[in-house]
Amino acid sequence: MRTSDRDRRGSRILALCVALILLAAFFYPASALDADYYVAENGSLFHAEVAIQGAEAYEFTEPGYLGEKVSVDVTNISLSGESGEDAGFEEGWHSISFEKGNYTVGYDQAFSNNDFNVLMDSSYNITLYLPDKYSVSNPLLGMVSTGGSVNKSGNFTEISWKMKKYAEARFYDDFQEKMLFAFGSFWLALVLIFLIPYLQSRRKKDQ
Repeated sequence: MRTSDRDRRGSRILALCVALILLAAFFYPASALDADYYVAENGSLFHAEVAIQGAEAYEFTEPGYLGEKVSVDVTNISLSGESGEDAGFEEGWHSISFEKGNYTVGYDQAFSNNDFNVLMDSSYNITLYLPDKYSVSNPLLGMVSTGGSVNKSGNFTEISWKMKKYAEARFYDDFQEKMLFAFGSFWLALVLIFLIPYLQSRRKKDQ
């Protein structure tokens, strides 16, 4: 039985729609959730605001030495709904549980050595806010992991990663930079003290 022109036209339209949907999914992937981190003035902790969807529990972890997730202690835990209202939760072992839904989890986490790093379960738009006293621009003292962009915004340095599961930044203050220059100057002077007499002696031997 011969397929009618109308059926063939309908098949072409359906195939075209499927192709457009797949193409759109490839070039315009689903938007990532947001995770914002605010470093304290003394650099000893950060406050996190992490969006979650369709969840009924949240674990507090950080990357281990081998990239694995390691449970971490946090304080000042909060949970808010999509409209910003406070939501109830139960605390567990380095985790919280709650009624399934979309929320923003807030908490404070201590860290050391001015080394910030997070590992997410899925792709996130991650933003780190550093007080103006800190910087990442000197490669000998600071670093930003792949994909991070650095911008000055008011009294903060804003570092953002788009659609990332992992983010890391190492930052420093003015004192650390001054100590680096002092240390470098000391060793440069020491090298010159020993190098100049050596060059002079070599010149005398060549004459």
